[in-house]
Amino acid sequence: MNKKYLIIGGAIAVLLIVLLAVVFGGGGSNKPSEQKEIEIVWWKTFEESENVNPLIEAYQESHQNIKITFVKKDIADYEQELVDAIASGRTPDIFTIHNDWLPKHIDKLAPAPDSLITSRAYKETFIDAASADFIKDGKIYAFPLSVDVLTLYYNKDLLNSAGVLPPKTWPELVAAVEKITRQAKPGTFNVSAVALGTSANVNRAVDILLLLMLQNGTQFYSDNGSSAVFDNEVNLPNRETFNPGATALEFYTQFADPGKKVYTWNSKSDFSLDAFTSGKVAMIFSYAYLMPTLRARAPNLNWAVAPIPQIDQSGLKVNFANYWGEAVSKFSGDQAVAWDFLKFISEKENLKKYYEKKKLPSSRKDILTEQAADEEIGVFAEEALSARTVYKKDVAKFESIFLKMIDDVVLRNLSVEDAIRNAAASVNLLIKN
Repeated sequence: MNKKYLIIGGAIAVLLIVLLAVVFGGGGSNKPSEQKEIEIVWWKTFEESENVNPLIEAYQESHQNIKITFVKKDIADYEQELVDAIASGRTPDIFTIHNDWLPKHIDKLAPAPDSLITSRAYKETFIDAASADFIKDGKIYAFPLSVDVLTLYYNKDLLNSAGVLPPKTWPELVAAVEKITRQAKPGTFNVSAVALGTSANVNRAVDILLLLMLQNGTQFYSDNGSSAVFDNEVNLPNRETFNPGATALEFYTQFADPGKKVYTWNSKSDFSLDAFTSGKVAMIFSYAYLMPTLRARAPNLNWAVAPIPQIDQSGLKVNFANYWGEAVSKFSGDQAVAWDFLKFISEKENLKKYYEKKKLPSSRKDILTEQAADEEIGVFAEEALSARTVYKKDVAKFESIFLKMIDDVVLRNLSVEDAIRNAAASVNLLIKN
Protein backbone atom coordinates (compact mmCIF):
# COMPACT_ATOMS: atom_id res chain seq x y z
CA MET A 1 0.00 0.00 0.00
CA ASN A 2 2.80 2.43 0.92
CA LYS A 3 4.48 1.77 -2.41
CA LYS A 4 1.19 2.39 -4.25
CA TYR A 5 0.67 5.72 -2.47
CA LEU A 6 4.23 6.76 -3.22
CA ILE A 7 3.67 6.16 -6.95
CA ILE A 8 0.40 8.12 -6.98
CA GLY A 9 1.92 10.95 -4.95
CA GLY A 10 4.89 11.13 -7.26
CA ALA A 11 2.64 11.32 -10.32
CA ILE A 12 0.62 14.15 -8.76
CA ALA A 13 3.82 16.03 -7.92
CA VAL A 14 5.06 15.75 -11.51
CA LEU A 15 1.70 16.95 -12.83
CA LEU A 16 1.77 19.99 -10.53
CA ILE A 17 5.29 20.88 -11.67
CA VAL A 18 4.20 20.74 -15.32
CA LEU A 19 1.15 22.92 -14.68
CA LEU A 20 3.19 25.48 -12.77
CA ALA A 21 5.74 25.59 -15.58
CA VAL A 22 2.98 26.30 -18.12
CA VAL A 23 1.29 28.99 -16.04
CA PHE A 24 4.37 30.84 -14.84
CA GLY A 25 6.67 30.09 -17.73
CA GLY A 26 4.42 31.70 -20.33
CA GLY A 27 4.10 28.61 -22.47
CA GLY A 28 1.23 27.49 -24.66
CA SER A 29 -1.72 29.68 -25.57
CA ASN A 30 -1.63 31.58 -22.25
CA LYS A 31 1.39 33.68 -23.30
CA PRO A 32 0.86 37.21 -21.89
CA SER A 33 -0.43 39.67 -24.54
CA GLU A 34 2.39 42.13 -23.85
CA GLN A 35 4.87 39.52 -25.09
CA LYS A 36 2.99 38.68 -28.28
CA GLU A 37 4.60 40.01 -31.45
CA ILE A 38 2.23 42.55 -33.02
CA GLU A 39 2.48 44.42 -36.33
CA ILE A 40 0.42 47.57 -36.87
CA VAL A 41 0.14 48.75 -40.50
CA TRP A 42 -0.42 52.50 -40.92
CA TRP A 43 -1.56 54.07 -44.20
CA LYS A 44 -1.17 57.82 -44.52
CA THR A 45 -1.34 60.40 -47.32
CA PHE A 46 0.79 63.52 -47.87
CA GLU A 47 3.56 62.16 -45.67
CA GLU A 48 7.12 60.90 -45.90
CA SER A 49 8.40 58.09 -43.71
CA GLU A 50 11.31 60.16 -42.38
CA ASN A 51 8.83 62.56 -40.78
CA VAL A 52 6.98 59.91 -38.79
CA ASN A 53 9.88 57.52 -38.14
CA PRO A 54 10.93 59.31 -34.91
CA LEU A 55 7.38 58.86 -33.56
CA ILE A 56 7.36 55.20 -34.54
CA GLU A 57 10.80 54.56 -33.07
CA ALA A 58 9.91 56.26 -29.78
CA TYR A 59 6.82 54.10 -29.41
CA GLN A 60 8.59 50.89 -30.38
CA GLU A 61 11.37 51.61 -27.90
CA SER A 62 8.92 51.29 -25.03
CA HIS A 63 6.89 48.53 -26.73
CA GLN A 64 9.51 46.03 -27.84
CA ASN A 65 6.98 43.50 -29.09
CA ILE A 66 5.17 45.95 -31.40
CA LYS A 67 6.22 46.85 -34.94
CA ILE A 68 4.65 49.85 -36.69
CA THR A 69 4.83 49.61 -40.48
CA PHE A 70 4.24 52.94 -42.22
CA VAL A 71 2.96 53.03 -45.82
CA LYS A 72 2.72 56.28 -47.78
CA LYS A 73 -0.32 56.43 -50.07
CA ASP A 74 -1.05 58.53 -53.16
CA ILE A 75 -4.11 60.72 -52.64
CA ALA A 76 -5.19 60.29 -56.29
CA ASP A 77 -6.68 56.83 -55.71
CA TYR A 78 -6.33 56.53 -51.94
CA GLU A 79 -10.00 56.39 -50.96
CA GLN A 80 -10.86 53.71 -53.50
CA GLU A 81 -7.75 51.70 -52.61
CA LEU A 82 -8.75 51.85 -48.95
CA VAL A 83 -12.30 50.67 -49.65
CA ASP A 84 -10.96 47.83 -51.83
CA ALA A 85 -8.45 46.77 -49.16
CA ILE A 86 -11.13 46.59 -46.49
CA ALA A 87 -13.46 44.63 -48.77
CA SER A 88 -10.74 42.08 -49.53
CA GLY A 89 -9.71 41.63 -45.89
CA ARG A 90 -6.35 43.38 -46.30
CA THR A 91 -7.27 46.36 -44.17
CA PRO A 92 -4.51 48.46 -42.59
CA ASP A 93 -4.85 48.82 -38.82
CA ILE A 94 -4.59 52.62 -38.97
CA PHE A 95 -5.45 54.86 -41.89
CA THR A 96 -5.89 58.55 -42.60
CA ILE A 97 -9.36 60.00 -43.15
CA HIS A 98 -10.29 63.49 -44.27
CA ASN A 99 -12.28 65.58 -41.81
CA ASP A 100 -15.30 65.27 -44.16
CA TRP A 101 -15.20 61.47 -44.40
CA LEU A 102 -16.70 60.25 -41.12
CA PRO A 103 -20.34 60.20 -42.32
CA LYS A 104 -19.41 58.09 -45.34
CA HIS A 105 -16.94 55.70 -43.69
CA ILE A 106 -17.99 55.41 -40.04
CA ASP A 107 -19.07 51.80 -40.60
CA LYS A 108 -15.42 50.91 -41.28
CA LEU A 109 -14.02 52.52 -38.12
CA ALA A 110 -13.47 51.41 -34.54
CA PRO A 111 -14.01 54.17 -31.96
CA ALA A 112 -11.36 54.87 -29.35
CA PRO A 113 -11.80 52.88 -26.12
CA ASP A 114 -13.54 54.90 -23.42
CA SER A 115 -10.63 54.16 -21.09
CA LEU A 116 -8.14 55.78 -23.48
CA ILE A 117 -9.56 59.31 -23.65
CA THR A 118 -12.86 60.95 -22.77
CA SER A 119 -14.84 63.22 -25.06
CA ARG A 120 -14.24 66.03 -22.60
CA ALA A 121 -10.47 65.56 -22.67
CA TYR A 122 -10.53 65.35 -26.48
CA LYS A 123 -12.47 68.62 -26.75
CA GLU A 124 -10.09 70.34 -24.35
CA THR A 125 -7.05 69.09 -26.27
CA PHE A 126 -7.87 69.50 -29.96
CA ILE A 127 -9.36 72.33 -32.02
CA ASP A 128 -13.14 72.66 -31.88
CA ALA A 129 -13.52 71.59 -35.51
CA ALA A 130 -12.01 68.18 -34.70
CA SER A 131 -14.66 67.53 -32.06
CA ALA A 132 -17.41 68.42 -34.53
CA ASP A 133 -15.91 66.24 -37.27
CA PHE A 134 -14.57 63.20 -35.42
CA ILE A 135 -16.92 62.68 -32.45
CA LYS A 136 -20.21 60.92 -33.12
CA ASP A 137 -22.68 59.90 -30.39
CA GLY A 138 -20.01 60.47 -27.76
CA LYS A 139 -17.48 58.20 -29.50
CA ILE A 140 -14.11 59.42 -30.83
CA TYR A 141 -13.15 58.16 -34.28
CA ALA A 142 -9.90 59.93 -35.24
CA PHE A 143 -6.94 61.89 -33.87
CA PRO A 144 -5.73 64.78 -36.07
CA LEU A 145 -1.97 65.37 -36.10
CA SER A 146 -2.26 68.81 -37.70
CA VAL A 147 -4.83 71.23 -39.09
CA ASP A 148 -5.04 73.59 -42.04
CA VAL A 149 -7.18 76.70 -42.50
CA LEU A 150 -8.09 79.06 -45.32
CA THR A 151 -6.00 82.23 -45.51
CA LEU A 152 -5.42 85.11 -47.91
CA TYR A 153 -2.42 84.76 -50.21
CA TYR A 154 -1.45 88.07 -51.79
CA ASN A 155 1.04 89.39 -54.32
CA LYS A 156 2.95 92.08 -52.40
CA ASP A 157 4.09 93.90 -55.55
CA LEU A 158 0.57 94.18 -57.01
CA LEU A 159 -0.92 95.41 -53.74
CA ASN A 160 1.94 97.85 -53.16
CA SER A 161 1.61 99.25 -56.68
CA ALA A 162 -2.09 99.91 -56.11
CA GLY A 163 -1.48 101.41 -52.67
CA VAL A 164 -3.53 98.66 -51.03
CA LEU A 165 -2.94 96.89 -47.74
CA PRO A 166 -4.01 93.25 -47.28
CA PRO A 167 -7.74 93.55 -46.53
CA LYS A 168 -8.83 92.55 -43.05
CA THR A 169 -12.54 92.68 -43.89
CA TRP A 170 -14.64 91.89 -46.95
CA PRO A 171 -15.66 95.54 -47.38
CA GLU A 172 -11.95 96.42 -47.50
CA LEU A 173 -11.43 93.76 -50.16
CA VAL A 174 -14.33 95.14 -52.22
CA ALA A 175 -12.81 98.62 -51.99
CA ALA A 176 -9.47 97.27 -53.24
CA VAL A 177 -10.86 95.57 -56.34
CA GLU A 178 -11.25 98.68 -58.52
CA LYS A 179 -7.78 99.91 -57.53
CA ILE A 180 -6.10 96.68 -58.63
CA THR A 181 -8.13 95.33 -61.57
CA ARG A 182 -6.82 96.04 -65.06
CA GLN A 183 -8.87 95.06 -68.13
CA ALA A 184 -7.30 94.86 -71.59
CA LYS A 185 -10.81 94.89 -73.00
CA PRO A 186 -14.21 94.08 -71.49
CA GLY A 187 -14.05 90.61 -70.01
CA THR A 188 -10.30 90.17 -70.51
CA PHE A 189 -8.15 90.95 -67.47
CA ASN A 190 -4.49 91.85 -67.52
CA VAL A 191 -4.62 91.83 -63.73
CA SER A 192 -7.48 90.57 -61.56
CA ALA A 193 -7.80 91.73 -57.99
CA VAL A 194 -9.05 88.45 -56.55
CA ALA A 195 -9.96 84.97 -57.75
CA LEU A 196 -13.61 84.80 -56.72
CA GLY A 197 -17.01 84.35 -58.34
CA THR A 198 -16.78 81.21 -60.45
CA SER A 199 -16.58 77.48 -59.75
CA ALA A 200 -14.23 75.54 -62.02
CA ASN A 201 -11.24 77.90 -62.07
CA VAL A 202 -11.18 78.93 -58.40
CA ASN A 203 -9.23 76.60 -56.18
CA ARG A 204 -11.37 75.42 -53.23
CA ALA A 205 -14.36 77.46 -54.44
CA VAL A 206 -16.81 75.49 -52.30
CA ASP A 207 -14.72 76.01 -49.15
CA ILE A 208 -14.62 79.76 -49.75
CA LEU A 209 -18.38 79.93 -50.26
CA LEU A 210 -19.02 77.80 -47.16
CA LEU A 211 -16.77 80.15 -45.18
CA LEU A 212 -18.77 83.17 -46.35
CA MET A 213 -22.01 81.42 -45.41
CA LEU A 214 -20.69 80.55 -41.95
CA GLN A 215 -19.48 84.11 -41.40
CA ASN A 216 -22.96 85.35 -42.29
CA GLY A 217 -24.47 83.05 -39.69
CA THR A 218 -25.98 80.47 -42.03
CA GLN A 219 -27.55 77.41 -40.39
CA PHE A 220 -27.02 74.52 -42.76
CA TYR A 221 -29.33 71.89 -41.29
CA SER A 222 -32.39 71.67 -39.10
CA ASP A 223 -31.79 71.10 -35.40
CA ASN A 224 -32.28 67.35 -35.75
CA GLY A 225 -30.19 67.20 -38.94
CA SER A 226 -33.01 65.79 -41.04
CA SER A 227 -33.19 68.59 -43.63
CA ALA A 228 -31.12 71.33 -45.28
CA VAL A 229 -32.12 74.85 -44.27
CA PHE A 230 -29.27 76.97 -45.65
CA ASP A 231 -31.70 78.64 -48.04
CA ASN A 232 -33.95 79.86 -45.22
CA GLU A 233 -34.52 83.43 -44.14
CA VAL A 234 -33.99 84.39 -40.51
CA ASN A 235 -35.55 87.10 -38.39
CA LEU A 236 -33.13 89.72 -37.08
CA PRO A 237 -33.64 91.46 -33.71
CA ASN A 238 -35.01 94.53 -35.49
CA ARG A 239 -37.63 92.23 -37.11
CA GLU A 240 -36.14 92.54 -40.59
CA THR A 241 -35.75 89.34 -42.56
CA PHE A 242 -32.32 88.28 -43.75
CA ASN A 243 -31.19 85.34 -45.84
CA PRO A 244 -27.58 84.65 -44.77
CA GLY A 245 -26.98 81.85 -47.29
CA ALA A 246 -28.29 83.79 -50.27
CA THR A 247 -26.37 86.89 -49.16
CA ALA A 248 -23.13 84.92 -49.11
CA LEU A 249 -23.82 83.42 -52.55
CA GLU A 250 -24.62 86.86 -53.97
CA PHE A 251 -21.42 88.29 -52.49
CA TYR A 252 -19.31 85.46 -53.89
CA THR A 253 -20.72 85.52 -57.43
CA GLN A 254 -20.64 89.32 -57.84
CA PHE A 255 -16.92 89.23 -58.69
CA ALA A 256 -17.81 87.39 -61.92
CA ASP A 257 -20.75 89.64 -62.80
CA PRO A 258 -19.96 92.10 -65.67
CA GLY A 259 -22.65 94.40 -64.34
CA LYS A 260 -20.94 94.92 -60.98
CA LYS A 261 -18.19 97.39 -60.06
CA VAL A 262 -16.25 94.52 -58.52
CA TYR A 263 -16.13 92.54 -61.76
CA THR A 264 -12.60 91.15 -61.77
CA TRP A 265 -12.83 87.46 -62.64
CA ASN A 266 -14.74 85.20 -65.04
CA SER A 267 -14.84 81.68 -66.42
CA LYS A 268 -12.22 82.59 -69.06
CA SER A 269 -9.65 83.50 -66.41
CA ASP A 270 -6.78 81.10 -65.81
CA PHE A 271 -7.03 78.62 -62.95
CA SER A 272 -6.53 80.68 -59.80
CA LEU A 273 -3.21 79.09 -58.74
CA ASP A 274 -1.77 79.49 -62.24
CA ALA A 275 -2.96 83.09 -62.39
CA PHE A 276 -1.34 83.82 -59.03
CA THR A 277 2.05 82.31 -59.88
CA SER A 278 2.10 84.23 -63.18
CA GLY A 279 1.21 87.54 -61.54
CA LYS A 280 -2.23 87.83 -63.15
CA VAL A 281 -4.23 87.93 -59.92
CA ALA A 282 -3.35 89.80 -56.76
CA MET A 283 -5.19 87.70 -54.16
CA ILE A 284 -6.31 84.11 -53.78
CA PHE A 285 -7.53 81.99 -50.88
CA SER A 286 -5.91 78.71 -49.96
CA TYR A 287 -4.31 76.57 -47.27
CA ALA A 288 -0.84 76.16 -45.78
CA TYR A 289 -0.23 73.17 -48.04
CA LEU A 290 0.06 75.61 -50.97
CA MET A 291 3.28 77.22 -49.70
CA PRO A 292 5.77 74.58 -50.94
CA THR A 293 4.05 74.58 -54.34
CA LEU A 294 4.38 78.36 -54.66
CA ARG A 295 8.05 78.26 -53.72
CA ALA A 296 8.71 75.56 -56.30
CA ARG A 297 6.65 77.02 -59.14
CA ALA A 298 7.36 80.72 -58.63
CA PRO A 299 10.63 81.17 -56.68
CA ASN A 300 10.83 84.86 -57.56
CA LEU A 301 7.22 85.75 -56.76
CA ASN A 302 6.94 88.32 -53.96
CA TRP A 303 4.02 86.95 -51.93
CA ALA A 304 2.83 86.71 -48.35
CA VAL A 305 -0.03 85.31 -46.29
CA ALA A 306 -2.61 87.18 -44.20
CA PRO A 307 -5.66 86.13 -42.15
CA ILE A 308 -8.86 85.47 -44.06
CA PRO A 309 -11.07 88.60 -44.21
CA GLN A 310 -13.99 88.82 -41.80
CA ILE A 311 -17.30 90.64 -42.19
CA ASP A 312 -16.03 93.21 -39.70
CA GLN A 313 -13.24 93.38 -37.15
CA SER A 314 -15.47 93.76 -34.13
CA GLY A 315 -17.37 90.47 -34.38
CA LEU A 316 -16.41 86.89 -33.67
CA LYS A 317 -13.85 85.41 -36.03
CA VAL A 318 -14.96 82.55 -38.25
CA ASN A 319 -12.47 80.58 -40.34
CA PHE A 320 -12.62 77.34 -42.30
CA ALA A 321 -10.66 74.13 -41.60
CA ASN A 322 -9.43 71.41 -43.93
CA TYR A 323 -7.39 68.59 -42.42
CA TRP A 324 -6.91 64.84 -41.87
CA GLY A 325 -7.16 62.50 -38.90
CA GLU A 326 -5.75 59.08 -38.05
CA ALA A 327 -8.40 56.39 -37.53
CA VAL A 328 -8.42 52.71 -36.56
CA SER A 329 -10.01 50.05 -38.73
CA LYS A 330 -13.02 48.22 -37.39
CA PHE A 331 -11.50 45.07 -38.91
CA SER A 332 -8.11 45.35 -37.22
CA GLY A 333 -7.24 42.50 -34.87
CA ASP A 334 -5.24 44.86 -32.65
CA GLN A 335 -7.51 47.87 -32.19
CA ALA A 336 -6.41 48.60 -28.62
CA VAL A 337 -2.74 48.69 -29.62
CA ALA A 338 -3.47 50.87 -32.65
CA TRP A 339 -5.36 53.38 -30.53
CA ASP A 340 -2.63 53.35 -27.88
CA PHE A 341 -0.09 54.25 -30.58
CA LEU A 342 -2.28 57.12 -31.85
CA LYS A 343 -2.72 58.45 -28.33
CA PHE A 344 1.06 58.31 -27.83
CA ILE A 345 2.01 60.19 -31.01
CA SER A 346 -0.61 62.90 -30.42
CA GLU A 347 0.77 63.83 -27.00
CA LYS A 348 2.13 67.37 -26.83
CA GLU A 349 5.85 66.60 -26.62
CA ASN A 350 5.68 63.94 -29.32
CA LEU A 351 3.79 66.19 -31.73
CA LYS A 352 6.30 68.99 -31.15
CA LYS A 353 9.06 66.61 -32.25
CA TYR A 354 7.00 65.73 -35.33
CA TYR A 355 6.67 69.41 -36.23
CA GLU A 356 10.47 69.75 -36.06
CA LYS A 357 10.56 67.39 -39.03
CA LYS A 358 7.55 68.86 -40.83
CA LYS A 359 6.39 72.34 -39.89
CA LEU A 360 2.60 72.26 -39.72
CA PRO A 361 -0.12 74.14 -37.81
CA SER A 362 -0.95 71.96 -34.83
CA SER A 363 -4.24 70.26 -34.07
CA ARG A 364 -3.61 70.79 -30.34
CA LYS A 365 -4.77 74.03 -28.75
CA ASP A 366 -1.81 74.17 -26.35
CA ILE A 367 0.70 74.04 -29.23
CA LEU A 368 -1.17 76.50 -31.48
CA THR A 369 -0.64 79.27 -28.94
CA GLU A 370 3.11 78.62 -29.12
CA GLN A 371 3.12 78.53 -32.92
CA ALA A 372 1.34 81.88 -33.30
CA ALA A 373 4.68 83.74 -33.31
CA ASP A 374 6.15 81.56 -36.06
CA GLU A 375 6.97 83.60 -39.17
CA GLU A 376 5.93 80.86 -41.58
CA ILE A 377 2.85 79.24 -40.05
CA GLY A 378 1.84 81.76 -37.38
CA VAL A 379 -1.11 83.07 -39.40
CA PHE A 380 -2.50 79.55 -39.82
CA ALA A 381 -1.97 78.76 -36.12
CA GLU A 382 -3.84 81.90 -35.04
CA GLU A 383 -6.78 81.18 -37.33
CA ALA A 384 -7.12 77.49 -36.46
CA LEU A 385 -8.73 78.11 -33.08
CA SER A 386 -11.73 79.79 -34.72
CA ALA A 387 -11.96 77.42 -37.71
CA ARG A 388 -15.18 75.57 -38.43
CA THR A 389 -16.42 73.02 -40.97
CA VAL A 390 -19.74 71.94 -42.52
CA TYR A 391 -21.22 68.43 -42.39
CA LYS A 392 -21.27 66.62 -45.74
CA LYS A 393 -22.96 63.23 -45.93
CA ASP A 394 -21.08 62.53 -49.17
CA VAL A 395 -18.29 64.99 -49.96
CA ALA A 396 -18.21 64.59 -53.75
CA LYS A 397 -21.98 64.85 -54.16
CA PHE A 398 -22.29 67.75 -51.73
CA GLU A 399 -19.57 69.76 -53.44
CA SER A 400 -20.98 69.10 -56.90
CA ILE A 401 -24.30 70.55 -55.71
CA PHE A 402 -22.58 73.72 -54.50
CA LEU A 403 -20.50 74.08 -57.66
CA LYS A 404 -23.69 73.79 -59.70
CA MET A 405 -25.30 76.44 -57.46
CA ILE A 406 -22.50 78.87 -58.35
CA ASP A 407 -22.80 78.06 -62.05
CA ASP A 408 -26.58 78.49 -61.93
CA VAL A 409 -26.03 82.13 -60.97
CA VAL A 410 -22.95 82.96 -63.05
CA LEU A 411 -23.49 80.90 -66.20
CA ARG A 412 -27.24 80.19 -66.29
CA ASN A 413 -28.52 83.53 -64.99
CA LEU A 414 -30.70 82.05 -62.26
CA SER A 415 -31.52 84.34 -59.39
CA VAL A 416 -29.53 83.81 -56.21
CA GLU A 417 -32.75 82.80 -54.43
CA ASP A 418 -33.67 80.17 -57.03
CA ALA A 419 -30.14 78.78 -57.18
CA ILE A 420 -29.81 78.31 -53.43
CA ARG A 421 -33.34 76.90 -53.18
CA ASN A 422 -32.49 74.29 -55.82
CA ALA A 423 -29.25 73.44 -54.00
CA ALA A 424 -31.05 72.94 -50.70
CA ALA A 425 -33.53 70.62 -52.41
CA SER A 426 -30.66 68.57 -53.82
CA VAL A 427 -28.94 68.33 -50.43
CA ASN A 428 -32.24 67.18 -48.92
CA LEU A 429 -32.34 64.33 -51.43
CA LEU A 430 -28.75 63.49 -50.55
CA ILE A 431 -29.60 63.34 -46.82
CA LYS A 432 -32.57 61.04 -47.39
CA ASN A 433 -30.75 58.58 -49.71
